[in-house]
Amino acid sequence: MHGFHFNDDRLERALRAARSLSVCAVLAMLAGCGRTGSDAAPAQQQAVLRTDQFQAAASNGKLAVAVGGRVALVTELDGAASMRVTLPGTPALIDVASCADGSFAALDFYRKVWVSDDSAAHWRSHSIDGSWRPLALTCDTRNKIWVVGSGTTIASSVNQGASWEQHDFKEDAMFNSIQFVDGDNGFITGEFGALYRTTDGGAHWNAAPRIPNEFYPYAALFVSPREGYVSGLAGAMLRTVDGGASWTTLDNPGALAQFGLARQGGAIYSVGMGGSLQRLDNNRWTALEHGPQTPAFLRAIAPAGAGRLLIAGALGAFKLVPASAVATTSTAD
Repeated sequence: MHGFHFNDDRLERALRAARSLSVCAVLAMLAGCGRTGSDAAPAQQQAVLRTDQFQAAASNGKLAVAVGGRVALVTELDGAASMRVTLPGTPALIDVASCADGSFAALDFYRKVWVSDDSAAHWRSHSIDGSWRPLALTCDTRNKIWVVGSGTTIASSVNQGASWEQHDFKEDAMFNSIQFVDGDNGFITGEFGALYRTTDGGAHWNAAPRIPNEFYPYAALFVSPREGYVSGLAGAMLRTVDGGASWTTLDNPGALAQFGLARQGGAIYSVGMGGSLQRLDNNRWTALEHGPQTPAFLRAIAPAGAGRLLIAGALGAFKLVPASAVATTSTAD
């Protein structure tokens, strides 16, 4: 095996990116040997396995889906029945989104997008051209799929991934989140505090003031064109109320890195290291009880209807939590 040489800057960037992914995903990247799989109908099995490493979750109001590796775990929100869908080949699923029409799109680290109808039972894949690495995706109010990743690259598809339009901002940095808050307004966050926004449904993306101190966001959540949240290294949590023009630090007593953010019932929640689940109360994050803690981390979180949250992560952690019923734990100042 040939040796690799990094300068200090690139090594630090690699380490920051690695911290924001599960061990399973990092090993898949380092292996670099993902082969193309068939797009045949996936095998369906039962139950969650302890080897599952869930990376992201999404809900269409009827179903919630958590993804990681080759697996999409589908749960009915009205009856909590679960279905395990194992995709063919060797995909490495790292993100998932629900579209306005109820369909789902899942991002494969090996430059593919997998799409399903609103049943999430049958998935088909489409490749994304280029040598860049995709890191995050979303689906806008018009069912258009958006993907961002390395090299400040953004790609979009109006036909569920059959063809793509791409744009490269020509910066040596990674984009690692993208989100639309309505039909016009959307945000991209990335390395070195990068923040881009659109006010015309993605026709144009413009650089906004960078998040201070070259902030590296593990997760980002915007709930309106003005209000947004990011989580970063060592449990750092920031909020903007002016569309990213300025940011304030939120009190996070546990100081645990948080890998996922979601809104449910008007409140903001996060999940992260140590199996932590938190809620933002005023300007302070409060730790919440949700049963046995995951030994390593929680990474996926999504609103799941009826005042609940779907949370998932390492070692097969996957559960529906009643957001309004969880009891707070005491956290030392």
